[in-house]
Parts: sequence; C-alpha cells; structure tokens
Amino acid sequence: MDRRIFLKGVLGGGALGATPLAVMADFGARDEARRPVMVVAQAESPQALALARGLAAEQGVRPVAASAQALGSFAGVTALLDRAGRARVVGVMDDASAVIFQQIAAARGAGLVMDTYRRVGTASLVSFAIDA
Repeated sequence: MDRRIFLKGVLGGGALGATPLAVMADFGARDEARRPVMVVAQAESPQALALARGLAAEQGVRPVAASAQALGSFAGVTALLDRAGRARVVGVMDDASAVIFQQIAAARGAGLVMDTYRRVGTASLVSFAIDA
C-alpha cells in the first residue's frame, strides 16, 4: 500500500470522525444562545461510556448512563427526554437503541441534528445529536 494513500486515509478518517463530535453540540450556536447539553450513553457498553465521557467533558457536563432496557422502551426514552427538557441531547449507543431513541424523540417533535456510525473494537456505535 502506498504510504501517502494510507496517511491520507488515516488523517481524513480522523478529521471526519472527531470533528463532527466536537462541534455537534455547538451546531447553530450563532443563531441562538448556547443551549445546555445532555449526553446519554448506553451503560452496558464500555466503548459508548468512554466516548460519552469525552464528549461530556468537552461540554462541561456529566454523562447520563442508561441501560439497554431503558433505551429500548418508550417509558425509558420518554423519561430521559423529559429529564433533558429543552437541552440538546447527544447520544452514544448501539444501533437498535439509537433507532428507538431517535424515533421516539422525532414523535415528540425533536429534530435530528447529526448522526454518525463508528466501529470501536468489536462494538458498533451510533452517536447523534437531537434538538428539541
């Protein structure tokens, strides 16, 4: 493999992977006052917890760990969204939980700002931001 192609792929992948997460919570900050952020992570996934801790530290908040059972139920997701209030919700969880969370949030009128898919080791994670 050509070294330049490899380095370009690594640098491009890093820029595309890290930059969206860093700016995700500041999306639209020019148009409105800085909104509070709530970071939700799937409790059973150490990779999701680690990623959420990093995102939460950038925003100066503590991540909320939610079980897969809570993320997969209407009552659990609704409770998390109620807890967030008008804050932007940043989630890091597996594919199935993310789909359920996003659909329930959309049914409540929230808009999806951004979502990304990641492979961390053997885990497949989805990180997203929702604007209520």
